[in-house]
Amino acid sequence: MPIEFPSRCGRIYALGLYGGRECVLLGKSRFEDPAMKHLSQLVVGLVVLGLLARSGFGGAAAEQQPELKTAKAVPVKYYLALPAGWNAKKTWPILVTISGSGHNFLPNCQEFMQARSRLPFIIVTPHVISNGNDPNDLAAVLAIVREVQKDAQGQPKFFITGFSAGGHLAWQLILMHPELLAAAAPAAGNFLGRGVTEVSSAKERVQLPIHGFQGDKDQVLDPLNKQWTDAEDTARKHGYTNIVRTVVPGAGHQAFPQQVVSFFAGLIAAPAPPAAPPASATKE
Repeated sequence: MPIEFPSRCGRIYALGLYGGRECVLLGKSRFEDPAMKHLSQLVVGLVVLGLLARSGFGGAAAEQQPELKTAKAVPVKYYLALPAGWNAKKTWPILVTISGSGHNFLPNCQEFMQARSRLPFIIVTPHVISNGNDPNDLAAVLAIVREVQKDAQGQPKFFITGFSAGGHLAWQLILMHPELLAAAAPAAGNFLGRGVTEVSSAKERVQLPIHGFQGDKDQVLDPLNKQWTDAEDTARKHGYTNIVRTVVPGAGHQAFPQQVVSFFAGLIAAPAPPAAPPASATKE
């Protein structure tokens, strides 16, 4: 069955491959069902990856090593990886990656750099280590995002993904600061309500795209299934509606960089969302 997706470029015909299934992409139609909408965005993202690689978007390939920086406002380090062709003449989407309890910051950042290829994401990997227990980690991430928005022409809303224990912080941002986010993609992400002091009532929460990724061969699948259900129930109870989870056949406990980047790429290929205020620790 053909899969259709909205496009600003007129009708597009392409052959994509996702999850082992061939999909013919037609363009312009819109899905009302969140699951189909998210699937279409994933497919669009994969097609965008292929088209950008073929066209040589952005000039020279990005550097293989990210830059290690220390935030100006807080004593926290982070990896910064600018996209190929970055310049200060326009703004760029920010993708924040939160590593798991192993705190493998550099490998985590490099995985997302490789998945990004020539897409225009600024990748930011903060060195936060409390697994969501310390509220200073949330404040540090927001301070780092503000710094990247100012110094690297980052866009007002940012993308967030959290792997494993990084899911605690990702869900804090989802539930407490939806107005600051472009989309969220927890990957095998934990949720225990840790650090969530209040759920936002900001209007942006209603349609905030939230797409979880989970491997069906994950050794901790059962507790992660329960935690996802608890997170989704909490979000829906407070008015979040645009929530989907993909269980990836044969996959174990991993950050799913390719799937996450493809999902976000499908969103930036669509019309941009309204601007948000600069990231801050003040929630609505």
